[in-house]
Amino acid sequence: MKRNMGKTKHSPQIISSARLVATVLAILVLIGATGCLNSSSPVKGNVTGKVFDTNGKALFEARVELYGGDHAVLTDALGRYSLAGIDPGEKKLVATYKDQSVVKIVTVPRGDTLENADITFSVVDGLPPVITDVVTQNLTENTVDIVWKTNEPADSYVDYAAGPIGLSYTDIASDTSMVSDHKITLSGLLPGKTYHFRVRSFDFERNEGVSSDYQFATPSGAAPVVPLNFAISAPNVMEKLTLTWTGNTEGDLSGYNLYRSESAAGPFTRVNANPISTGNDASGTFTYEDEGLKIAVKYYYQLKAIDVAGNESASTQTLSVVTPGTLAENRTWALAESPFTVQGDIRVRGGAVLTIEPGVEVRFTRADSMPDPQGASMTDLIVQGGLMAVGSENKRIVFTSAESFPRKSNWGGIAFIGTNQAENMVRYSTVMFADQGVKSEGSTPSVENSEFGLCGIGLNIGLSTALNVRFNTIRDCDIGIISSNSNIRNNLFIDNQTGISILGNDFFENNTVDCLIGVQVDFGNPIIRNNIIAYTGSTKAIYGINQTQALATPTMSFNDIYNYTYAFNGTSATGTSNIEVDPLFIGGSPYDYHLQTVAAGYASDSPCLTAGENGVQIGKYGP
Repeated sequence: MKRNMGKTKHSPQIISSARLVATVLAILVLIGATGCLNSSSPVKGNVTGKVFDTNGKALFEARVELYGGDHAVLTDALGRYSLAGIDPGEKKLVATYKDQSVVKIVTVPRGDTLENADITFSVVDGLPPVITDVVTQNLTENTVDIVWKTNEPADSYVDYAAGPIGLSYTDIASDTSMVSDHKITLSGLLPGKTYHFRVRSFDFERNEGVSSDYQFATPSGAAPVVPLNFAISAPNVMEKLTLTWTGNTEGDLSGYNLYRSESAAGPFTRVNANPISTGNDASGTFTYEDEGLKIAVKYYYQLKAIDVAGNESASTQTLSVVTPGTLAENRTWALAESPFTVQGDIRVRGGAVLTIEPGVEVRFTRADSMPDPQGASMTDLIVQGGLMAVGSENKRIVFTSAESFPRKSNWGGIAFIGTNQAENMVRYSTVMFADQGVKSEGSTPSVENSEFGLCGIGLNIGLSTALNVRFNTIRDCDIGIISSNSNIRNNLFIDNQTGISILGNDFFENNTVDCLIGVQVDFGNPIIRNNIIAYTGSTKAIYGINQTQALATPTMSFNDIYNYTYAFNGTSATGTSNIEVDPLFIGGSPYDYHLQTVAAGYASDSPCLTAGENGVQIGKYGP
C-alpha cells in the first residue's frame, strides 16, 4: 500500500473559513484602535476671545499666554486670539500690552471651545499733565514759593539757576506727592539776584508736562558792614603773603571772602573756597596767609564780609603788594599797574629777564623785609640775569624811595652781579635816593640817557670794565661815578661832592662837570679829554682834577677847567691844550649847560665851542 508522507491535503471549505475569521479579527482590532484614538480628543479644550481697552479699542499684538504653560499668541489687528489644546479646568490667562498686564481666570471645557473670553485693559494714558497758573509767591531775599496747577494728579519739579532766561539750569527742587495744586519752595537764594526757572510734572503714567521759562529777582537784603583795618604785612618769605583785618560784629555773619587780582582793573578772583571764619585771635583780629604766589608780581587784594544769607559787604579799599624773592622766569612790570612798591629784595636769576615798561615808577622801602643772607639791610633790585629798563624821552622809568620823606641813600639800588646777558639796559630812567644808584660787578649793563640824583654814589662801576656810560645826568650825590676801565662820555655832573672817581684806564671824554671836586684820579692811566670842568657857584670850588696817588698817570688835554682853587692838584703834568676860562653857559633857571652863541643872540660865542681836539666843541653837548 502506498502512503502520502510529505503533504496533507485540506479541503477548500476549511481554508475559506480560516481566512474569514482572520479578516474579522483584523477589522475588530482596527475598530478598537480607532476608538481609542477618538476617545482621547475630547480631553483637551480651546479658548478664544478678544483684547480691548476700556474705550472698546481692539489692541493689536497684545500677548496672551497660559500662565505656567507654553501656550502664547499675539492678537491680530482685530484684537482676536485663540489658544488650542489646553487641559480642561480652571486656568489663568495673562495678557500683556505696552508693559501692562491683565490676568483673566477661565474654565476650559473638556473637548470643547470656550468662546468670548475677552480681556479688557484700562485706557493707556499718553497725554502729559497740562500745567497752568505758574506764579511766584512769598518772595524774600533768600526764598520763594513756586506755585502751579495741573489737570490731573502729578508730582512736582522746579529747575532753576541764577541769571536771566536762556542760561542753563544748575539746580533742581522736587516733591513726589501726586497732587493737582503744586508748591515748591526754593531756599538759599542770594539777595539782589535774578533767577530763571521752569516747572515740570509727571502723571501716574510718567507722561511729563513742562512749562515755559520764567524769571524773578530777589530783593536786596542788608549786607554786613565793610571790614576794618584791612592790611598786608611786609612779606618776609617767598611766595606767601599775610593779610590781617578786624572782625565784624554782626550776629548773622558767615565769614569773609578774600579776592585777588594781578591787575588793578581786575578781574578779582575769590581766594578762599568757603567763607573765612577762623583765624581770629582774642582781640578779634583775623590773620590769613595766601600761599603759592609768583615772584615779582604786583598782587591786588579786596576783602568783603558775607552773612549766612549770602549778602556781601562792599569791598575794602584795594591793597597791593609786590612779592619779593628770586625771580626764575621772565616778568614784565606794566605801566597800567604802576607804581610798584618793593619791600624786599628782588633777585633776577640768570636766564630770566625783568622788563619794565616806559613810564613805570618803582618805589623801594628802606628796610628790607626779607634781608639778604650776606647782611644787607636795605632793599635792592639784584640782577644776575637781565633787566630791561628802557623808557623814553617822554615816559621815563623812575626808581625811587617809598618813604614819605626820602633822603640820600634811602634804599639799596640796582645791582648787576656777574651777568653778561644782552638784556641789561638802563635807558631813559631816573634813579633817586639810592645808596648806589647802579652798581656793576663783573657785568656789562648799558647805562644811557638816564638821571641819577641824591644817591650816595650815582654809578659804581669800578668792578666792571668796558662799559659805555653816555648821555646821563648825575647830580647831588656824594660821588657821581666810580669807574675803572670804562667809557664815560657826554654826561652832565651837577653839584656832586666829587664828579667822578677814576680807578683805571678809563676814557673820560666830552663831559660837563659842575662839582666841588671835578675829577678825582685814584689809580690807572685814564684819558681825560674834551671836558668842561667848571664850577658855577659864587665862590671857587676846590679841585678841578685831583690826583690822589702818585702812581696814577692820567693824560689830560683839551679840557676847560674853570673856577677852581686848584685846577690841577697832585700832578705836575697839566696836559696839553687845556684852558681855564669861563665856558659861558646859557644858565638861567633851571640852569642850562648849553653854550652861548652869537647866532642865538648872545654877545659872544663860548670859547669851548672850538676848544676841543681838532677844533671840536667840548663838554656834554660836543660830539
